[in-house]
Amino acid sequence: MRTKRYLILTLTLFFSSIAAFAQPDAKSKSILKKSELHYKSLKTITADFTLTTSSEGRKAHTNKGKLYIKGDKFRLEYAEQIIYCDGKNIWSYNPIDEEVTLESYKKRTNDLSPQDMFNLYNRNFKSIFEGSVKSGSEQHNVVKLVPKKRKEKFAYIKVYIEQKSSELKKVVQHFKNGTEVTVSVVQFTPNKSLSDSFFTWQASEHKGVILVDLR
Repeated sequence: MRTKRYLILTLTLFFSSIAAFAQPDAKSKSILKKSELHYKSLKTITADFTLTTSSEGRKAHTNKGKLYIKGDKFRLEYAEQIIYCDGKNIWSYNPIDEEVTLESYKKRTNDLSPQDMFNLYNRNFKSIFEGSVKSGSEQHNVVKLVPKKRKEKFAYIKVYIEQKSSELKKVVQHFKNGTEVTVSVVQFTPNKSLSDSFFTWQASEHKGVILVDLR
């Protein structure tokens, strides 16, 4: 359960505030809103990503993963674990242990689901436009987000959004202890055909796997 929660919260990039910003500036609001509308227009999202954790005095560690989203459903493949969610139930499968844990999917008020990774506009953040940076042939707008509530666990988020497509390219978590977690979108595929069954646990395809029902 702890591993599953860490994966979801890390991927969805939620933190606490250490500072207070003024009201969001018009430029950052426009960038985030345009990106939100872009992702809302898509039927499904498939994203290959890397997640890199770095801190002072330690070697950076990178893992690869894949995220699939369809409405309120998602599937996350990361760090030798597969998480299925059909919007009501969530299955956390560890192939090494040959065990899958089933829980009711309850979204907490202060949590972001993987869907919210691509929809930050309406969250309780204060934002500021920090300019643009070049990445290869692309130009990325950089927006800094700080939660309005001071009791959160993190400092701030920086999101990098491609100017032409409004697609999210990178999100960097800055924690109070100096740790940074960077999620980079390596490949993005919109509107791929994904069946509803793709987001649910299929016991017939996993013979011998133990099901632990915690509902």
